[in-house]
Amino acid sequence: MTSSPSSTVLVPQIRGTLAHSDRIVLPQSVLEQLLSEAGRESLPSPLTFRLFNPATNAFTHCGVREFSAPESTVLVSRQIASTLGISEKQLQASSSQDGGSTAPVIEVSKCDLPKGTFVSLCPLDANYLTIDDNWKALLESALQASYTTLTEGQTFAFVNPATQDTITLLVKTLQPAKAVCIVETDLTVDITAMSEDHARKSVANRDAKRKEQNGMVAIIRKDVPVGGTFSDRSQEYLFELKAWDGSLPLIVKLEVLDAGESSERDIDARAADVYVSVDGHPSKDYFLWSTQSEEKNVISIAPSNSFLAKSEGISLAVGSCVVPLSFLLTVTQAADMAEEESTSALPPDSRQCPNCKQFYSARTFQLHSAFCERNNLVCPHPSCGRIFRRQDGISESHWHCDLDSFSCDSVSTKEKHIVTHHTSPTCICNETFPSQQHLAHHRATVCPQKLHICRFCHLRLAQESSPDSQSDLLAGYTGHESRCGTRTTECPRCNRIVRLRDLDSHMQLHELQRVSAPLPRICTNENCVRVIDDDPAAANSNSLGLCSSCFGPLYSPMHDPTGARLKGRIERRYFIQLTAGCKRHLCTNAACVTGRANSKLPKLAAGEVAPVVKELTQGGKLEFCVDDGMTRRRQLVNWIGDDNEFAKPWICKAVGEVGVGAESDDITHSEVSTRSWLAEKGVRITEAR
Repeated sequence: MTSSPSSTVLVPQIRGTLAHSDRIVLPQSVLEQLLSEAGRESLPSPLTFRLFNPATNAFTHCGVREFSAPESTVLVSRQIASTLGISEKQLQASSSQDGGSTAPVIEVSKCDLPKGTFVSLCPLDANYLTIDDNWKALLESALQASYTTLTEGQTFAFVNPATQDTITLLVKTLQPAKAVCIVETDLTVDITAMSEDHARKSVANRDAKRKEQNGMVAIIRKDVPVGGTFSDRSQEYLFELKAWDGSLPLIVKLEVLDAGESSERDIDARAADVYVSVDGHPSKDYFLWSTQSEEKNVISIAPSNSFLAKSEGISLAVGSCVVPLSFLLTVTQAADMAEEESTSALPPDSRQCPNCKQFYSARTFQLHSAFCERNNLVCPHPSCGRIFRRQDGISESHWHCDLDSFSCDSVSTKEKHIVTHHTSPTCICNETFPSQQHLAHHRATVCPQKLHICRFCHLRLAQESSPDSQSDLLAGYTGHESRCGTRTTECPRCNRIVRLRDLDSHMQLHELQRVSAPLPRICTNENCVRVIDDDPAAANSNSLGLCSSCFGPLYSPMHDPTGARLKGRIERRYFIQLTAGCKRHLCTNAACVTGRANSKLPKLAAGEVAPVVKELTQGGKLEFCVDDGMTRRRQLVNWIGDDNEFAKPWICKAVGEVGVGAESDDITHSEVSTRSWLAEKGVRITEAR
């Protein structure tokens, strides 16, 4: 196939999520031919092909899904068939057994496409503006799942899983070629704006849809009944419960009211059902809990239920098989139900009626049993016990299912039971189930087409099949999250490239390193806030713990084993500060005549200087003057230190990393930057070990 194209009959086929895809299915013989031509060399990945229709001179490019098609056939999506100019009539002819010569014939040839670097797309319909999620992330997910190539001038489509709208895009420009491969490449995407008419139409559709959705869902509160009346069988009432006591079971009770004027209508207590789920809007074929399988219209959900425990809200839907019909829906908790049951406890002397099987007190038992035997007729079915008036006989609409213990008094309820319990529906994922209840629970839990919010791309997408990796299953990843998590991103702290699935553990490592970091060492000069750890020259150069800037004036190359000469230089520096001063405008050092003047402290007399110098020298604290820039940094350290959130060494470290400007506005900006640095890298006092 590499040297010359091979012709095959085209048979289009749509399979699951690949209804919109450029990935085809080829015969196994094609793979064998490719391997024989490659010899010892490995096949390129991914494989790309060029499809050409000689009848219309139309062509396109595609990838391959698998090599399992029947011989002389190619299974494609209808999207590719449309691009090649193959009509619906030709498709039907090629699919039929007697299509013969009328079936379309195309040329399939292997081709090598360059990796794409840029694509310009233009939406062809108004559906794309209805996307509430990240537009480019949704597009990236759709391309990654279903497409291998793009060809300039052609269209491709994907389905928005949140709305089920099909979004069609035109490929206007590609780089570096007119046909490119989009697998494992960094592709820059540019979305060209729609026309003004299309945009206006899309906005109107979106606003109308949001208004309709907001009007459909009502808030239900615990112990507050809500009701409604059905006028159409397709009508559903949707409710949302947002607050409840997580330590008690939830009790959902549905009461059916006869909304008709006649009591002879085809209606019973099972004519309506309530459906409950924790994500999305439940329905008769999508729920976690329902009254369909309950003997009474009551659902009890234990607080230990895994779905309920991790849910922030519960969605409820009520549907009916009879119209008109009114209902009353109540959500209570188990404590309320227990109280009702305790108040309805049987008296100790009660006896059971042999006819209706109800319990009555000994005082009224004889009177009731005689009346019941004379006027009431019990259904003879062993699992029923329904009571009818003897003069009316057993109702013709009263029915017992032969396959289970269900019974009802309505033809509509009978038909509903047969549909929900004794038919074999097929899910959109092509899996068949023994009943609608099994289908509904499947769709609400493990169905590959179930919508969920991806923890990585934060889009509402199909969860796909369960991942093959055991570690992914233990981590709770869906099939989509297992694939989506392999994408990479840049760590905001260390700028390393990490996988999205590893980003949380990577950030936890940064957090562990942060709280385990040792306390920085700062200069022992009370007026300096330099960090000695950042000054290798001063870290071990002096015994005073001063930074290189503060120790510089005291340094001497002379041998001084006792430290007497160093002590003399310290006294001399104090004398200079207290007599001549440092002449700096921002100095506030109390051991400096300039600082005392700036702080409005009294000037020391000549006879007071020597005692003060002696006190400073023997006191252990060092109070040397610093430049104005360091004074401004010390002021910022003191301001932030007043919050008592971080230790002073960490604040000094942050101020040194951020720096302080020379103007007051710069100090305000530096304070914001310093607090941001501390929040990301500093260790709080409460976190210190």
